[in-house]
Amino acid sequence: MLLLITLVVATLSLGAGAPTPPARRPTSAATFPVGPGQAIAERACILCHSPMLVTQQAKDSTGWEKTLAQMETWGAPVTPAEHDTLRMYLLAHLGPRPLSN
Repeated sequence: MLLLITLVVATLSLGAGAPTPPARRPTSAATFPVGPGQAIAERACILCHSPMLVTQQAKDSTGWEKTLAQMETWGAPVTPAEHDTLRMYLLAHLGPRPLSN
């Protein structure tokens, strides 16, 4: 019995040090991910775009900044106070995808 317990503990210990793969995010979605800035995205982006179109993007901070600036010039209802919150939300949830091996 002691041998069995030792083997189980050893087996579990081997897996404990293994890195866990990053969570896969969906390439598109029917809704925006939950988080600070979600309400802004739902209000401002859905006027012209589906959540699926927005969530397919994978942009870095500069990419989202350029996109937001362009959308705001075209009339997206984002106040200056909301701009950074929305950019950080988009970056956190829809930032660059990790390179796959």
